[in-house]
Amino acid sequence: MDGDDDFGAELAASLDPDSWVWLPGVDYAAGWRVARQTADELNSLLAACGVARTQLRAIADTDSTGGPVVRLEGIAEGWLSLEELLCLAAAVRRGAH
Repeated sequence: MDGDDDFGAELAASLDPDSWVWLPGVDYAAGWRVARQTADELNSLLAACGVARTQLRAIADTDSTGGPVVRLEGIAEGWLSLEELLCLAAAVRRGAH
């Protein structure tokens, strides 16, 4: 524990049963495979831009209906690297128009 007295209440409030209860008949594996391919491609692109997986990475997941979801998870350094890359991309895009 980090000394946060509301840790338990905060954790309970963040639990969304729709995000972790699997429904019978839903093909979660198919959605996850699509998300996995996309996450792998994004991770390769991040690596090519010099962002280490230990700093920022894409993670495959599914939503409550089995749809593909890709989540980004990282530490502050990784998010700052992404911010820098997005600023560079925005500048290039503005220059192209």
